[in-house]
Amino acid sequence: MSKRTQSKTRPGRRRAKKASKAPVSNRRRVPRATSHGADASRPAPATRRRGGEQIPPGALGHLPKWARTAARWALRLGVAGGLSYGALVGVQHAYDYATTSPRFEARALIFEPTPHVSDAELRALMGITPGTNILSLEVDGLASKISEHPWVRRASVTRELPDTLIVEVHEHQPRAVLLAGDFYLVGDDGIPFKPLETGERGTLPVITGVEAQSVFTEPEHAQKIVRRALDILEIYGTKQRPRLSEINIDDTGSATLYTADLGSQLRLGRTGVEAALTRYDALRAALGEESDKLAVAHLDATSATEGKERVVASFFPTKDVPEFVEDAAAQAEQRALEHKLALDAHKDAKKKKKARKGGHGGKSRLPRYE
Repeated sequence: MSKRTQSKTRPGRRRAKKASKAPVSNRRRVPRATSHGADASRPAPATRRRGGEQIPPGALGHLPKWARTAARWALRLGVAGGLSYGALVGVQHAYDYATTSPRFEARALIFEPTPHVSDAELRALMGITPGTNILSLEVDGLASKISEHPWVRRASVTRELPDTLIVEVHEHQPRAVLLAGDFYLVGDDGIPFKPLETGERGTLPVITGVEAQSVFTEPEHAQKIVRRALDILEIYGTKQRPRLSEINIDDTGSATLYTADLGSQLRLGRTGVEAALTRYDALRAALGEESDKLAVAHLDATSATEGKERVVASFFPTKDVPEFVEDAAAQAEQRALEHKLALDAHKDAKKKKKARKGGHGGKSRLPRYE
């Protein structure tokens, strides 16, 4: 019984084995993935969690959150610093090339000479040597050097690449001569800009009434007086009137004008300038030819009883009418010469005094400050 059963079951096992050994040609072949395909089909690394916090995969995954944040910022700063350093190095190389290249050598100068600043004087003030690079020059410093010229009020220097400098110079416009110890030329702003030299005055009037020391100790007060004199001069010149040689402003602010031809005094006082000059014009019109004999005119006078405006005038006697009045320019030059001679004499006296002191005993002595 048992033998039959075994014989029946054996063929079934053999058929199963045969079935499992199917021909190779009937199997389904799967193409082998390339390296790119392998990376694409590779599953993303699993995300880990630590204490409920999601930890990203990578080299910094084992670090705590604050350390990862600090590492990221350090990396960003390092990249930014490297880029900045590279940019600075590039800029430095470009600057070195521009400031040393012969292409940017200063070769041309555009300048229109002014009445008192010639082309040669300008070049001497700027002091630019051949071969100087135009980009290495400080244009503001050059303008300051040009402004050191006494006649220059304002100067500007600009570059026109690759090799040209453009210079503009604005001179002082003298309006009057200030007598304050020495003679100085005064511009529109009321500030003395240079000492008066021979031939520079021309027909400019002289402003008097300013003390010599106040020009340096109280410049605002001195400028206020000069400014008032210039305002009077401007109003006086709006009409055809005799040329002025002097404008005097006293301590109280009272103004007195002196004409250049006859030396007539026009006392304006502290009243309104326009009103006083209107009285002067009316007086000249009323006098006609006799106005040439006018010696003094009080243009600020009023009637004490009636309170009406009036003009008090005095005249030169006919036999004493001046036929010639010395030109104010000659007077100014004479005063300047006398002042210079006095200063030279004072210096010579000091030198002689020092020589006498140094001659005793044949030994040098320390200077004595008195």
